[in-house]
Amino acid sequence: MKKRLTATTFLIVLAALLVSNAMGVWFLFNQERQDARESLHELLSLIDYQDMDASQTALQFQQAAPDKRLTLIAADGSVLADTQAQGQLENHATRPEVVSARATGWGEDVRASDTVGEPMLYVAKLLANGTVARASMSLSSIDSLVWQSCSGFLAASLVALLLALALSRRMARRTLAPLSAVGDALSSLLSDQAPTSLDQYRSDDELRPILRYIDKLMERLSESLRNLKDERNKVTLILDCMDEGLLLLDEQDGLLACNRAARELFGVPDGSADLSGLLIHTRSLRLREALERCHTQKTPVFLDVEDLPEPGRILRFFLSPVSGRQYAGEQVGTSILISDVTELKQAERVRTEFTANVSHELKTPLTSIKGFADMLSSGMVTAPEDQKRFSSLIGVEVDRLIALINDILKISELDSVAIEQEECSTPLLSAAQEVADLLALKAKEQQITLSVTGEECQGAISSLRYKEVLVNLVENGIKYNRPGGSVTVKVERQGEQAVLTVTDTGIGIPPDSLGRVFERFYRVDRGRARKMGGTGLGLAIVKHIVALYGGEVSVASQLDVGSTFRITLPCAAPQG
Repeated sequence: MKKRLTATTFLIVLAALLVSNAMGVWFLFNQERQDARESLHELLSLIDYQDMDASQTALQFQQAAPDKRLTLIAADGSVLADTQAQGQLENHATRPEVVSARATGWGEDVRASDTVGEPMLYVAKLLANGTVARASMSLSSIDSLVWQSCSGFLAASLVALLLALALSRRMARRTLAPLSAVGDALSSLLSDQAPTSLDQYRSDDELRPILRYIDKLMERLSESLRNLKDERNKVTLILDCMDEGLLLLDEQDGLLACNRAARELFGVPDGSADLSGLLIHTRSLRLREALERCHTQKTPVFLDVEDLPEPGRILRFFLSPVSGRQYAGEQVGTSILISDVTELKQAERVRTEFTANVSHELKTPLTSIKGFADMLSSGMVTAPEDQKRFSSLIGVEVDRLIALINDILKISELDSVAIEQEECSTPLLSAAQEVADLLALKAKEQQITLSVTGEECQGAISSLRYKEVLVNLVENGIKYNRPGGSVTVKVERQGEQAVLTVTDTGIGIPPDSLGRVFERFYRVDRGRARKMGGTGLGLAIVKHIVALYGGEVSVASQLDVGSTFRITLPCAAPQG
């Protein structure tokens, strides 16, 4: 405002100076032209008084006024003499000033001269002898004189402008000082500081009533601000304590507000001004359609969205229409509540798949057992050797069923959070050798060479769980191998990690199955696995046990070459 007031005052002074200077120049120009006209009148009157011939008159005029021009014109318009022109001049009978002089005694005109090519002031007088004497002078001399005078006007105007600028700035500063003091007082109030004193302006009669109202306004404003801050802090606390993300959109689906959980869901740092990462509704077609339905039908909409920038993530959106409410001065159109249901959906999928797989795996041996039992009970099988063979098959299926149930119980136990992970330590190389001794007979039957190498180190894992892991891996290496093949168990220490590798020379795993071999009930070759008595849970058990003790398991394989399972476990702390 100070700049605007200073500029306004300066422009007013500038306009006044421009008008006054223009009028001054105009008056000066007219005055100079009037003086020139009177001068020419005096010269012509003097010529008429002397009554000399044309040549003497022209000579005397040239000596008396060398900067002016005299033309003597006869009654028929012919030029008798001219002080500046050379040679024969055209007839001047039709010149306006000559015509006027013959009619009234005096004549005037302003035009460009045909002879000298400059704008001229012409004054003509009818002399007593009937000749017309015409005196003229160039207007450029008058213009030059006027422009020389303008330099003085400009210098005076420049000084006046500088003085006006200084005075206007001072006037603006003094005029706006009370307003600045009021602004500082309100600013200090908003920033919770002691308000600026306005006492020095209370003696002003014009400001006293205004300041009294401002005092009351500041008191009410202070109380309102305290209440608003309290309410804002309550709302902010509630929103930031929510586990669900909250977005507020305006009626054009622009983002108005979000809470901490929403920023975390979409990876937007706290305090970041760039909230474009929260505008998922502009990128998801399903969410845009849901927003449109929420607007048009004025009903809440619920949906799960998977087409997110982060693959594999599932968010649940609750869209509710909002009417008649404002946020920060903007009309609220929609509120969106967001929950991360990725783990819930995964758990539901795992539970559904697990139930389906268990039902299928249990159904197969039970169907076989029922079929064999029905055949035996119906008397269809009478031969003792057939009865013995069917009873043996029933026993095999029962053993498969028991093994399957035991593996399911192991999986359920490992999934339970009730397992105590007390500090434990197992000599990995010695335990691996014990497992090799346990499976040596099975390896010999399959013509598989089983060996254990490496260095002794203590792993932070239960001995029972560790042996269970090794049994599953080594048994798989023996089952899915070929006669003359080998299974090698190697134990080594790498820094604070113990590394266990189980390498076989078996049939290998196809590349498209490597990422799924640790899934429950997943089999690369279902027919061969069932024929060999596999339940499809062995590698899932291995993964659960290793993860339970803070380790990792991975597999590398090549068809018809073999597979290598690599397990890393934390080393146990030294016993004090």
